[in-house]
Amino acid sequence: MHAQYDETRDYAWIEQDLIKPFYEEIVPLGDLARHKYLERPGLSLRPKIGDQQYDAEIINRSSGTEHRKRVEFTSTFRDADLALRMEYLAQHGAVVMSGRVWRDGVKSAGGQIHVVPECQDYNSRFEDLVAIIEKRVAKKLTIPYAAGTILTIVFDDHYHRSEAHVPQLQTYLRDILSKQMLGKFCGVFILGTSGKTFLEFGETLPS
Repeated sequence: MHAQYDETRDYAWIEQDLIKPFYEEIVPLGDLARHKYLERPGLSLRPKIGDQQYDAEIINRSSGTEHRKRVEFTSTFRDADLALRMEYLAQHGAVVMSGRVWRDGVKSAGGQIHVVPECQDYNSRFEDLVAIIEKRVAKKLTIPYAAGTILTIVFDDHYHRSEAHVPQLQTYLRDILSKQMLGKFCGVFILGTSGKTFLEFGETLPS
């Protein structure tokens, strides 16, 4: 993924400490609203930035009574290097989300962040994606979420948008992983960072 402020909109106003939750939670929430809940009267989505065990709420007032579901986001590109990438993004306005990233020295001594994009084989990248999703899901399954929580997995579909990979991912999630997740979550969504990919399993409108 090549993240930048002004690819389609101007994000330069974001304060540095909000960049990480903005890209990990608020942007995916907007994509989720557009894919799933656009133009549905009485329905609203609200981000919840903080330490609670969910990242957003879906509020349904269409029946005259308020009902809520919670949304938890997890990103396949969230790793030990993400903080460096977000710092680099704040400094330069754009960052490549694949390849090596490191700092030459410590921040307090003026160490600079370097990002080197790397081209990788599509098949190995897909296997890596599945392994990361499994790791994220395994961690989420150990956390006591409230009933009515939806798990949304955000992945970098800039590298997985071939004709084979999205159907392959959908089959894998439907036949294998969703059976584990739907025992704990009321629904599972899969979002691509491009804003073009959306898969869903098990969720219905809040009731």
